[in-house]
Amino acid sequence: MSQMRRQPIMRNFTSMLKKAKEAQEKLAAVKAELAEITCTGEAAGGVVKAAVSGDNRIQSISISSDAASASNPDDIHMLEDLLVVAIRDAQGKAEQEKAKRMQDVTGDLPLPPGLDLPL
Repeated sequence: MSQMRRQPIMRNFTSMLKKAKEAQEKLAAVKAELAEITCTGEAAGGVVKAAVSGDNRIQSISISSDAASASNPDDIHMLEDLLVVAIRDAQGKAEQEKAKRMQDVTGDLPLPPGLDLPL
């Protein structure tokens, strides 16, 4: 390959490497930001609430005092189901926040669709 043809290729390659390095740095910053945000989900109109961090770690669960009677096993099962719903709601919100922030970082990079970068 002639010297003249190599120069544009090398410039493109160097530019891509620079963008990849910048994206890697931005991803590290996004990961740190996600660990600091809180997303709250709820079930049954707020009777049960769950809070998770942006990296999907459960931070807290709250249950309203009128949620269930501990003496009624049916209430316990309903409460368990509501906990699952609230946690999934919070995790879904955290995933949406993660996707939004990832788009901000990777928006101009030519990545294949569906590529899930580790965060």
